[in-house]
Amino acid sequence: MNDTAQISPRNALDAGIDAARLLKPTITLDDGRVHAFVPSGYTLKDISDPNALPNFIAQTVTVDDRDSLTAYANRFRDDRSIIVADYDAGEIIAQLDWHQDNERGLERQHSSHKATLKLRNSEEYDRWNSMEGDMHSQEEFALFIEENVCDVSNPDHSVLLEICRDLEATQGAKFRSGIRLENGDRTFVYEDETQVKNDLTVPTEISLEIPLYNGEAPVKILAKFRFRVTPSGLQLGFRWHRVEYMRQATFREMAVLTADNTGLPVYFGRT
Repeated sequence: MNDTAQISPRNALDAGIDAARLLKPTITLDDGRVHAFVPSGYTLKDISDPNALPNFIAQTVTVDDRDSLTAYANRFRDDRSIIVADYDAGEIIAQLDWHQDNERGLERQHSSHKATLKLRNSEEYDRWNSMEGDMHSQEEFALFIEENVCDVSNPDHSVLLEICRDLEATQGAKFRSGIRLENGDRTFVYEDETQVKNDLTVPTEISLEIPLYNGEAPVKILAKFRFRVTPSGLQLGFRWHRVEYMRQATFREMAVLTADNTGLPVYFGRT
């Protein structure tokens, strides 16, 4: 008896069903989902062209300054492109293949091509910020001011350097409580080794002209001096005055300038 004669009606029916499924193996539902019949014992092998290009651009680029973001966006922008500015994440993003608007027919896009400016603090801001909020010895504070005096716009550099020399010269002196002068400066009375009383005048506020972010223009920010008289000597430090408002304003200006220089709409938020 040959093999054909041994095929049962049930097996023949199963083979016919499998053949029908393979003839049209996919079913598209009303909601757009697609399902495929996979008969038992069959495997699927990918025979796609490995050198075929995808039908959309999947590319993310991170740039270091606003000019680079503008140049990249202008190279690849089209009617779909937008700018998204996320202050909390410190990012300004050019979403280059975003969704089209209703006037052009709202179509779904992959939204996989974007350039991101990840904001980086300027070197000047990071140097000053590393000292902010803490109290420092006279010597440490004077050395820092001497090294970074070029960032100060007020008081005058010569005045600030003279204060630094006075701070270095009064190491080990016994300081008394300070007196606030009419112009806002503060005078500290101290005694040297000979018990002779002298005074040291220190400003209560300094103005800096430094960029907040890498690649941006300098802006004016204020720092309030802090003083503490201790048994071991005078302690000095400073705190930023409303610097967070300046950072937010600078971020918004950067986002708006990017939009102006690319002709793209800008949205403040996150995706």
